Amino acid sequence: MATLTLKERFMNRLRGKEVDMTPVGSTTTYGVVDFMKKCGYERPLADTDPVAMTELAYAGHQYGGFEWVKAMGWDITAMSEALGCELGTPKIDLQYSIKTHPYADNLDKLAFPSNFLERGRFPVYKEHFKLLKEKVGERMVIFGETEGAFTCAANLVGTELFMKWCMKRPDDVFKVLEVTKQAAIATANFAFDNGADYFVFAEPSSGPALLSPRLWEKFVLPVEKEIVSKVKGPVVLHICANTDPIIEMMCETGVAGISIEEKADLKRAVEIAHKKGVKVFGNVATATTLFSGTPEQVYQEAIKALENGTDFLCPGCGIAPRSPLENIVQLKKARDDFFK
Repeated sequence: MATLTLKERFMNRLRGKEVDMTPVGSTTTYGVVDFMKKCGYERPLADTDPVAMTELAYAGHQYGGFEWVKAMGWDITAMSEALGCELGTPKIDLQYSIKTHPYADNLDKLAFPSNFLERGRFPVYKEHFKLLKEKVGERMVIFGETEGAFTCAANLVGTELFMKWCMKRPDDVFKVLEVTKQAAIATANFAFDNGADYFVFAEPSSGPALLSPRLWEKFVLPVEKEIVSKVKGPVVLHICANTDPIIEMMCETGVAGISIEEKADLKRAVEIAHKKGVKVFGNVATATTLFSGTPEQVYQEAIKALENGTDFLCPGCGIAPRSPLENIVQLKKARDDFFK
C-alpha cells in the first residue's frame, strides 16, 4: 500500500476504504496541562485567545502523537453560551461549565437568534480555524466539537428539570429542541465552512445514565437525524457512560462515526456499527487508566481496543487535564507496535 498522509489515512478509514493502520488521536477534548507546559500556552488563555487555542490544539499532535487536531477549544458549552447560559470561570485545569439556566422558569423568549454565530466565542473560533488551517495545511484532519442539541437544551433549562420535562412536559422539550437543533446545524456548518473535516456532537446529557432508551428514541433520535441530514460534512456522535442500550439507535442517526467510553462493550459496538456502515472511535478509559493508571496499563488497554476492532484508537472521553503525558503517548506506541 502506498504511504498515506495522516489526512488520507483518517479520511479513508472514515469512508470505509482500506488503510495501512488504525489512526490514533482524540475525538474529544484534550486540554491537558502537560501539553500546555510543553507548548507554552495555557488555559484559561487558550479558552479565548485564537493563537493560544491553536498552539494547544497542535500540541496534541506535536507532543501526544495524535494524528489529527481539534478546533474550537476545550469544553462543550459554546452553543449554550451563545444561547444565553452564563459560564463558570475556567482555570488551567478546569474547563468552562454551565452556571445559569436562562429558560428554567419561562420559555416565552426562547428563539434562535439571527446573530447566533456572532455571539460567544464564535468570532474567536473563526480566527482560530484560520490559524490552525495555516499550521496543518492538508497534512492532517481538523475537527470541531460542541455539545449536541439535547445537551444544549438541558443546559438552557437545567439537566434535572429537563429530564422531568421529558416525562411530564414533552411539548416543552420539543420546543427547546427546535431552537437547539437550529443552533447545532448552524454550528456544524460554521465549522465546515471554516475548514473542519468532520464535526463531533457530544451528548453526555442524553446517555442511558440519565435518559431511558425509550425517551432517547422519542426525543434524541429524530433531532440527531435531522441535524445530520442538514450539515455539510461527516458527523461523529459522542456519548459518555455505558451506551450499550442505545448503540443501534446511535448508528441510525446518519452519523459517520460514534465515539464511546470504556463502560460500553467495544467489540459489540463495532459489530453493530459496521453493519450500518458506521465507524467507531474509542475507547481507552480517561477517568481511570489515562488519568491515574500506569503507562503499561494504558498501553495494554489500547492494545485491547485495537484487538476489539476500534476504527480510530482514542480516549473514551475528554482527557482529564492532569493526565500525565507519559500515559497519553502510550496510545501511539501501542498502535505502532500493534501494526509492526
